[in-house]
Amino acid sequence: MTAVVYRLRTIMRARRAATLGVTLVVTIGCAIVLAFAAGAQRTLTAPDRYTSAFGGAFDALVTQEGGSPRTAEVTALPDAGSVEAFTFFFGAVAKPGTTDFIDALPFAGTYGPDGSRLIRGRPADPKRAGEFVANPKFLSSTGAALGDHFDLATLTQEQVDASGFDTSDPQGPRLSAVLVGVIDGPSQLDDSSAKVIFSPALLAEPGIGVSETLMAVRLRSGVDLATFRSQLDTLPDSGALRLERGVLVSETIRRAVDAEGRGLWLLAGVAAIAAIAVLGQLITRQVRLSVAERERLTAIGCTGGQLFAESLGRAAVSIVVGCLLGAGLAVVPSGVFPFGFVRHLEPRAGVRFDQTVLLLGAALFLVALVSWTAAALALSSWTARPVRPSKVVEQVATRATTAAATGLRFAFTRRGRDRGSARAAVTGLLLTVAGLVGAVTFGVSLDRLLHDPVRFGTNYDVAFGDNGAGSLPPGLREQLDGDPAVASLMLYANDHARAGGTTVLLLGMQALRGDGAPAVVSGRLPASGDEIAFGRVTAQAIGAHVGKPLTLIGTNGPQQFRVTGIAVVPGFGANDGMGEGGIVTAAGLDRLDDAASFNSLAVRLSPGSSLFDLAARLPIANQPGAIVPFRPPTIVNVARIRAIPFVLAVLLGALALLTIVHVMITSLRSRQRDLAVLRALGADRGWVTRAIHWEATAFTVLPLALGIPLGIIAGRSVFVVFADSMGALDDAAIPFALVAVVAAALILLANATAAVPAHRARRVLPAVDLNAE
Repeated sequence: MTAVVYRLRTIMRARRAATLGVTLVVTIGCAIVLAFAAGAQRTLTAPDRYTSAFGGAFDALVTQEGGSPRTAEVTALPDAGSVEAFTFFFGAVAKPGTTDFIDALPFAGTYGPDGSRLIRGRPADPKRAGEFVANPKFLSSTGAALGDHFDLATLTQEQVDASGFDTSDPQGPRLSAVLVGVIDGPSQLDDSSAKVIFSPALLAEPGIGVSETLMAVRLRSGVDLATFRSQLDTLPDSGALRLERGVLVSETIRRAVDAEGRGLWLLAGVAAIAAIAVLGQLITRQVRLSVAERERLTAIGCTGGQLFAESLGRAAVSIVVGCLLGAGLAVVPSGVFPFGFVRHLEPRAGVRFDQTVLLLGAALFLVALVSWTAAALALSSWTARPVRPSKVVEQVATRATTAAATGLRFAFTRRGRDRGSARAAVTGLLLTVAGLVGAVTFGVSLDRLLHDPVRFGTNYDVAFGDNGAGSLPPGLREQLDGDPAVASLMLYANDHARAGGTTVLLLGMQALRGDGAPAVVSGRLPASGDEIAFGRVTAQAIGAHVGKPLTLIGTNGPQQFRVTGIAVVPGFGANDGMGEGGIVTAAGLDRLDDAASFNSLAVRLSPGSSLFDLAARLPIANQPGAIVPFRPPTIVNVARIRAIPFVLAVLLGALALLTIVHVMITSLRSRQRDLAVLRALGADRGWVTRAIHWEATAFTVLPLALGIPLGIIAGRSVFVVFADSMGALDDAAIPFALVAVVAAALILLANATAAVPAHRARRVLPAVDLNAE
């Protein structure tokens, strides 16, 4: 051992510059991997850290459909510890002295139930009806600043019931309003619309039309939602009060955050594999003893174990120091994470030292790199032994041309002194190709989902109604039904019912013209009054299964339905659609609530027609009741992480290329003597070139032939699970053209890599290579 330590000190002192260089490279590689890993963990934990930083989530969220806010009644319930509420009212703000109303969602109450926090200014005074706070979108769209004054116009409840927002002459109270604060929070990710929240005092103004009140409730200790639901049921008209678990960060946002976080973890994993492979080769080349050195040291009495310990010790010094420095360096870019939309959820932006990820990650990276180096050093000392060619390779080679046969044998047969095996190299490339194709398949399927509205429930070109009114404008249904530009026309009504203790938002559906029915994931849509279809998320939440009966409790009491299918629910009214809610026929809706009425029309236009043509013939279509197709918040959030699969594919492609380059260079370097023998036996330069390119092609084609089907199966399977979790259509795409391009690119790059050693093999005289060994 003394001799080994002496050698270590001597060699490292003599090769100080090389040791420092290797240590620096290890530091950078380790820092990149750990930065991605820490960023992934910071991203995944952002929703929980945000919730914790702002006092935790509310225990329950009570939604009141219509009517004056019943906050006092809910607060008086025995187990309601505290209640905060805000109410959607029908009104709009405009610059003073103008009627150019700003497109912003108006609320009155506190911003706590919205999951928002104050980022500038102050809260609205609860005693001053004209004060309000707004989100950043309101400021950016209006250019407003704190202290700016506006005019507030409101609608009466009578106007709302008759025509919703489609009123040109607001008859409700008018006030002078002032912006006093700016709020922000995760709710802005679900709905990026401009939003204003007025003081609770505004609700005391008589005659303002309201639509919906949300009450965030903190329950007394030990009280669960089922107990609180039973208390809500003691209130008059309790069916109008929906109860859900309270959250500051919605499930749709959490799913998008999880997708981004897991994508970053995959990037960290790919970066780690590539870094260990590259650094392992670099370090091994630096510390491996030459044949001459081994012979001299062996002659003076050094054992094989001592030689191995010396080389590994030199490597370990650079690896240990580099990993420690890398853990520290990884803190520097931590302020970049979380990036994109998740940054809204970061409660403490800036540099962050995640000691668990960084220290544990550095330890794992160190162990992996030392293990790689130890294995490489051990394999390099093995005694050469004969290797028998594969029977399969021989059967193919005997039926090919001589150059192709030689290339096949070179690709899939290693010489006895070669490190590693052909099987390991092919398997590694196969798995990398499968991951690459899987990422591309998932990414293309996700991109198709985001660009095909039918897949997330928006199977119409324009909708009318859905503006807060209880019914459609007179004559609109008849006008649209008779217009030649309308290919399909669907009527919808919003309602809700209870399945056990869960409130389910429902859409009553009636086809007037054409085939504009929602898309079906499995089963079929309801056709009679005792049938129902659910979105997948809701079906899982209430335990509904196709073909099974289910009891719903509506305004008219309990009614039994049979579940006929899982559908992609359109988003109308309070329902965000896609995987949420259920669909019933007009007769089914009447069974649950005979007072419900249709208040939305979904229109699909005929080929070649446009909304402008329709508007020209239907004056009523020029009113604000014509709305653009709805994009569910889940789709909005998923669109923010659409690039991750393709970034992962690029990294995997780089890793595949790195594998091919490494295998080709090391293989052809070890084949120099074999090529020289073939040249000496009469093989010309063209024949040698063809053999080398056949080796590159064969080594690449086999992993592609096996990895592409595996990748497509894996990518489609992952996408099906992902789409099912949202309730969207789950049929995945198969990107044949893109996969073909990837395969062709890898084959071409493999042959481009082989061109360099092929050029050398043509130029160098056989005698030179024969004398080199």
